[in-house]
Amino acid sequence: MENIRIFIKENKKVVFGLVGAIILVFSGYFVSANNTNSVSNVYALNTADSVISVLDKMNQDQYLKVGIDKLALFQSDQDIEFKKLISYISNRVNRDDDAFGRSLLFIVRGFDCDERGDLDSVQYYLEEAESVLPVGADKSYYYHLKSVYMMGKKQYRVAKELINKGLVEANKFGDIHVKSSLLNNLSTIYFYQSLYGAASKCFTEVYDNYPKDEPMPAVLVNNIISLKLAEKNYQAADEFWKKNQSLIEGAKDPYALCVLGINKLQINIHLGRWDQSAAILSSMPDSTILPDFRIEFLGCKLTQQQQVDQTKVVSMIKSHMPWIVENYYKTILGLNEFLEYSVGENPDLFDLDSLSQLHEKNKQLFDENPEANSNHFRFVAKILKAKGDPDKAYYALKQSMDYGVQYLNFQDSITKADFTAKKELETLRATQLAYELELSSRKRISNYTYGLYLSGLIILLLIASFLYMQHRIKRRELAIANYELSKQREEKEHIQKEKEMNERIINMSELVISKSLEISKKLKSIKTENPLELDSIRRDLEAMSRLENTARPQLADSKIKEQGDIFDHYPALKTLSLTEKRIFILSVDGYKSKDIAAIVGVTPQYIHNVRSKIRRILGIDNSIHWESFKEKS
Repeated sequence: MENIRIFIKENKKVVFGLVGAIILVFSGYFVSANNTNSVSNVYALNTADSVISVLDKMNQDQYLKVGIDKLALFQSDQDIEFKKLISYISNRVNRDDDAFGRSLLFIVRGFDCDERGDLDSVQYYLEEAESVLPVGADKSYYYHLKSVYMMGKKQYRVAKELINKGLVEANKFGDIHVKSSLLNNLSTIYFYQSLYGAASKCFTEVYDNYPKDEPMPAVLVNNIISLKLAEKNYQAADEFWKKNQSLIEGAKDPYALCVLGINKLQINIHLGRWDQSAAILSSMPDSTILPDFRIEFLGCKLTQQQQVDQTKVVSMIKSHMPWIVENYYKTILGLNEFLEYSVGENPDLFDLDSLSQLHEKNKQLFDENPEANSNHFRFVAKILKAKGDPDKAYYALKQSMDYGVQYLNFQDSITKADFTAKKELETLRATQLAYELELSSRKRISNYTYGLYLSGLIILLLIASFLYMQHRIKRRELAIANYELSKQREEKEHIQKEKEMNERIINMSELVISKSLEISKKLKSIKTENPLELDSIRRDLEAMSRLENTARPQLADSKIKEQGDIFDHYPALKTLSLTEKRIFILSVDGYKSKDIAAIVGVTPQYIHNVRSKIRRILGIDNSIHWESFKEKS
C-alpha cells in the first residue's frame, strides 16, 4: 500500500490521466441522462425562446420531434410563440438539409389548415410530406394527420386503419405523444359511431397514460365528460369535472371553451342546479357559440326555459330557426321533444315542404341512422295531425314506427359493434404491450451490453494501470536494491582501503619506532662536544614514537565499524567503553595481547583485565576462544 501511495505521488500525470479516462467513459451515460431530463422539462416551458434554448443543446435525432410536439401545444392558443418556434425549426432543417424535418414541417402546416377547415390544403400538405419522407423514417406523424383528414371527411373506417398504422409506428419509434393523440382520435371515432363503451375504454386509457411531462389538453377532458353525458351518467361527469377543474379552467381556445360551457350547462341542468345553469347561459351569448355546438346549446337554453316559463319555448325555437335549418339532422335527434311541443302550440311554425327538403338534403345521414328517420316522420305526423289531416298523419306515423323497429335492430347492431370494438381495443392493447415489452427488452439488452462494455473497459484500464504500477514498483525496488548494493560495495571498498592504509600506517609506525629507538640508542653511545643538541634529537625521536601511537587505534575503529553487528548479538557489550570495545573486537579478530597493546596504546595487563570483565559480562570462562564470537556473529 505504501508503494502504491509513493507511486501515485511520483506519477501524478499518469494517475490523473487514468482517472480522466474513466470519467470520460462515464460522462457519456450522464450526458445522455441529462438530455433525457431536458426532453422531459421542455414540455413545461411556456415561451418559444426558452424552448429554443433547450433544443439548441439537443442533437438532430432529439430536437426535431420534441420541437414538433411543442409546436402542437403552441398551435392552439399561442400564435406568436408558434411562429417563433416553427421559424427556428425551419431554419435548422434547411441548414441540416434534413428530409425528415421537411416532411414534419409539411405535416405541421397540414394540421394548421385542418384547424381552419381547409381540407384541400390538408390534402396538399399530406402529398408533399409523403413525397419527401425518407424510406424507413417514422411515419406516425403522417398517419396522424391523414387520420384527422379522413375523420373530417367522415370516412371513419379508413381513419381507423390509418390510426392503427400510426400506433405501430409510434410504438416502433417510441413517440409517446403521437401515440396519445392517435388514441384520442380513435376514441373520437368511436364516440361519433355511438360506440360509447369502446370510446370510454379508449378515452380512459389515453387519460390514464397521458405523458406526465406534457400538460394534458382540455379537449381530452372535454371528450371524456361529453362521453359520460352521452351515456347519461351526469353524476360521474360532474365528479370528473371537479377532479380536472384546474386544467379545464386553463383552456383558452374557443373550441374548448365552447364545449366546456355546454358540458357544464348539461351537468347543472340534469342535476337540477338551475341557478348555476342560468348564470352560465347569461355569460354565453348566441354570438359566441360555434356552429358545431349550436344545437346542443339551444337544447340547454330550451330546457332551462321550460323550467322557468314553458310558454316561451315556442318563441325561442322560432327565434333560433336559422340554427335548426342549418343542422336539421342534429336538431331532430336532440330537440325532437321541444319540436313536437312547439308544433302542438303552433301548428304553422314549420312548413312540411321545407321539412321534406331538409330531410332530403341530409338523406345520407338519415339513411345511416334509423332513429333520426323515426323522429323526423313522427314530427311530420304531429304537424299533419295538428293541421287536421289524420290519414297522412297515420301514414307518417307508420313510417316512424317502421324506422323505430329498424332503430331497435340498429341498437342491437350498435351493441354488438361496441362489444366488437372493445375486443379490438383489447387486442390492439395486447399487441402494443407485446411490442412495448419487446422494445423494453431490446433497450434493456442494449443497456446491459453498454454496461458490459463499459465495465470491461474500466476493468481493462484498472488491470493495465495495476500492471503498469506493479512494473514501476518492481523497477523502483530493483533500483533501490542495486543502489544499496553499490553503496555496500563502495563501503566495503572504502573499509578495505582504510584497513590497508591503517596497516601501512601501523607498519610504517613500527618501522619509525624501531628506527627511532635504534637511533636513540646509538646517540647515547656517541660522545660529542654539544650534549644539548644530542638530547634535543633524542626528544624529537621519542615524540615521533608517541605520535604514531595516537594513530594506531584507527585500525580497531575500522574493525568496529566493519563488524559492528556483533554488538547486536551481544547487547550487554554495548555498555563497554570505546577502548574496551576496541580490545574486544581486536581479540575476536585474532590479535595477540602484545599487538592489541601496541595498537590501542595500553599495557598488556590492562588488556587482560578488560578480557576478564567481558567474560564476566557474558558469563563465559577461559575455555571459550575469542575467535568463536566471530563465527557466531
